[in-house]
Amino acid sequence: MPEPMPERKPKLLDAIDEDEWSALTAAWPRAKREHVHLVVDSPFLTGEHQRVVSDGRRAEICYIGYIGRPDTGLLLHIKSIYPDGAYRLPTGGVRQGEAVLETLAREIAEETGLRVGEGAQETHVRRLLGVLSYELAHRGLGVSYAFATYHFLVEFPAGAVLNPQDPEERIAGWQWRTPVELGRVADTLEATGKNAPYWADWGRWRALSHRFVARALG
Repeated sequence: MPEPMPERKPKLLDAIDEDEWSALTAAWPRAKREHVHLVVDSPFLTGEHQRVVSDGRRAEICYIGYIGRPDTGLLLHIKSIYPDGAYRLPTGGVRQGEAVLETLAREIAEETGLRVGEGAQETHVRRLLGVLSYELAHRGLGVSYAFATYHFLVEFPAGAVLNPQDPEERIAGWQWRTPVELGRVADTLEATGKNAPYWADWGRWRALSHRFVARALG
């Protein structure tokens, strides 16, 4: 097992850069902001494929992609490392010194092969739905970690072909699910631990984002 992460004092909102948030909400004033306290334990945050806050990542982006209209289907993916059926909205970690919108464009390019821009054959960022911040209180380490997910609604070009560019993403499949189905997607993620205990807290955490998006689009 990897070594425990260095101790960090809990700061509930230090995952959010307030200047960046102000700039984002100037462009998208309807963006919501919510906060969740979640109690977790190993292997979440410490085990392989579970180290969400490793490498100094403070946040991630989540892109909610659609073609034509959101109500016809939102893009989910599954990775080869995930338990069976654990489809979810795609995300990507914000690197040190990287702006949230830079992360969004990079992740979409890496995972789908599509470019973000204003052209007819490019992906358009339509709306920031909001940010969900977390205090992840780890029982085993006795430490809390701050993290946040920025949720962006993006429109893919008509006839878009998804072509992952980074094999390290390990994308194994795609699904299109309507906004009203996101609650059932969240239910599936929350129940992941029944058959795959290693992924239990990961599934509980990932479900939160899907419920946030369902509320924002409802």
